[in-house]
Amino acid sequence: MKDLYHLNPKAYKEGYEILSLLSEIEKRKIPSEIWKFIKENMDLTYEFSIEQIDKGVLLDDTNILLAILYKTYLATEEEKVIIKAKERVVEKRKQLEAYQKYNPNNLFKN
Repeated sequence: MKDLYHLNPKAYKEGYEILSLLSEIEKRKIPSEIWKFIKENMDLTYEFSIEQIDKGVLLDDTNILLAILYKTYLATEEEKVIIKAKERVVEKRKQLEAYQKYNPNNLFKN
């Protein structure tokens, strides 16, 4: 799974433009070193307009960036609890699927 520091430079540009729309109170919740990292790593030649959001045209890495920042800095404590619970459900589902696919008891049956 990707993390905040290994995303497409265009995603940093999209994310920066979207995050710039936040209120000053919300912007201050994101540490200055994160803002600095995004600015230093975004593709300055990439043209992005806010209208692209309405069209649903965002890079997958942009969604990852925004999700990480929301979960880490912007979500309320209640929302964080809900997010973590959903992540546990998804992780358990993945583990179950992997177990069913690679079940050692059934590996040589076919």
